[in-house]
Amino acid sequence: KIIEDSGAGELIVNSIDRDGTMSGYDIKLIKDISQNVSIPVVALGGAGSLSDFRKVIFQGYASAVAAGSLFVYHGPRNAVLINYPSKEELIKLFNENPL
Repeated sequence: KIIEDSGAGELIVNSIDRDGTMSGYDIKLIKDISQNVSIPVVALGGAGSLSDFRKVIFQGYASAVAAGSLFVYHGPRNAVLINYPSKEELIKLFNENPL
C-alpha cells in the first residue's frame, strides 16, 4: 500500500521462494496484495504450466503474469530452447469459464 501511495503505477510481485521451481505461483500472496491495492499486480515466480497463469489471474486476481523457467528448457547438450504458447492457446486459456 505504501508503494502505491508513493505513486507506483503497478506492482510486480516475485515470490522468490517459488522462483524457478515451476511449482505454481503463490496465489495467496498475490491475492492478498491484489485485494489491498487499486493498481495492477503482475505475478512472477513459480509458473510451471499455462494453467498456473489461469489460476493466478482468476484465483489470485493478478492483472498480468510473468514467467521465465516455464519457457526455457535445458537440452541434453546444455542448449537453451525457448518455447512460448501460441496466441490461440492463450485466447483459449483465458476465455474458458473461470475456475
